[in-house]
Amino acid sequence: MSYNTLITPFLCMLFLASCISQTPFSVADQSVDVLVRLRFKVHILNGFANNAKPLIIRCHSNDDDLGQHTLWNNQEFRFKFIVHFVRTTHFVCNFNWGSKSLEDITVFKNTVETRTCKKTGNCFWKASEDGIYFSNKNQSYEKKYAWN
Repeated sequence: MSYNTLITPFLCMLFLASCISQTPFSVADQSVDVLVRLRFKVHILNGFANNAKPLIIRCHSNDDDLGQHTLWNNQEFRFKFIVHFVRTTHFVCNFNWGSKSLEDITVFKNTVETRTCKKTGNCFWKASEDGIYFSNKNQSYEKKYAWN
């Protein structure tokens, strides 16, 4: 058997699976059962009740620096990407709020969030007075980190 005979059907099936499994990025609250999801969106929200101090975040992966962002009350920073098949897709963020900070918080790693965020394709992180919370549907948040 030649190389093309073996690889071509595999690539076709992979392409079809990735096309079928994707949902639009604009639909954050929609739930769809998928076998494989390649596209994800991370949302970081300022959920502080007090608007006196902004949330300052800086996010990056090994390949991309997403820059520093200042979020005031109820503002959101979001980024979308496609997971890498061969290497690990891993995004971390630094969170600063006044004198409080959290460094190198993993907001997406394809060995974890591909399971927890797979249904919606969205990972939500909300900063509030007592820490950082996580959800995959922008509701029912679970506290993951307390401020240092």
